[in-house]
Amino acid sequence: MTNNTPVTLKFLAEKLKMSVSTVSKALNNYPTINEYTKKRVQEMARELHFTPNKSAINLKEKKSRIIGIILPNLLDHFFTRSIYGVEQFATQNGYNVIISQSHDDLEKEIQSANMLLRSRVDGLIVAISKHTQDFAHLDQFENMGIPVVYYTRNPSFNLSCHKVLGNTFQGCYKATQFLINRGHKKIAYLGGPKMINFTHDRFNGYINALKDNGVPFSADLVAYTDFDKENTISAIQNLFDNPQNTPTALVAFKEPILFDAIKYLRSINHPNLDQIECIGFGNTSFISYLDSPPIASVEENPESVGENAIKLLLQLINREIDMENYQKVMVDCKLIVHEA
Repeated sequence: MTNNTPVTLKFLAEKLKMSVSTVSKALNNYPTINEYTKKRVQEMARELHFTPNKSAINLKEKKSRIIGIILPNLLDHFFTRSIYGVEQFATQNGYNVIISQSHDDLEKEIQSANMLLRSRVDGLIVAISKHTQDFAHLDQFENMGIPVVYYTRNPSFNLSCHKVLGNTFQGCYKATQFLINRGHKKIAYLGGPKMINFTHDRFNGYINALKDNGVPFSADLVAYTDFDKENTISAIQNLFDNPQNTPTALVAFKEPILFDAIKYLRSINHPNLDQIECIGFGNTSFISYLDSPPIASVEENPESVGENAIKLLLQLINREIDMENYQKVMVDCKLIVHEA
């Protein structure tokens, strides 16, 4: 090779007996390349006075300016509101958003992830399905240097990740405390799917509030639902069909299941329905139109959750935060008391 011929990536790769992509990643300090390889590549590049071809790099690093979002269901008001927060901030920063729904189905989530990867998104925001325990389809983004932010649903099986979560522990604690302060001793808890880790924070908030106030915990006052109607009805029957231990108040995982509960209790003419005080997560907008609204709602501030997720993602895309400097952002809930 004559002295005036520039050293190419290909030449460097041949000399090191490595692939071009490994050499390129080593030069760019990719986390997937081990330190020994990085060191070898970088030393050889220095010795041979290798200078990267800037126009080729710009082409490679050209951003699509697209953010991918995977969430379970846009019919869920929480996600609709959170997307508003994401889109506002993304647009201000020159990004477009592709939204894909998994309908809480792991297969659909995997298909969505692969579709977004092919669309060359610059980053991904994801609320995992209730069946997601293996993260291979999401890890492939990070392996390619595309940041992922998990939001609203805590991927507790996945410790090394960036997440933005609502502080549902604190929200449920406040709701339970509020009902205890109103004199309730038999407060029922209607939770989301029992086996799923992201549902535990609310339950822990409920338990801790009881404990801190010296109110005994009773397993009879706890039921879980998978969110489908029949499942919810049988959970409510479990809670309210024992006249010896009937709850005087109810804290629900989210408002739609709370409304199902109230509707069912009305349909069976439950004797004390008017005395039962209820609180659910959501703060649904139409509550202000109800004749007898729930006593209070837990406002989860979804717009703020969405905005925090996109802010963190853009910091990762712009390399202001290191990919492996895992962040956990908590957004506080607020108890909104409704005046009947």
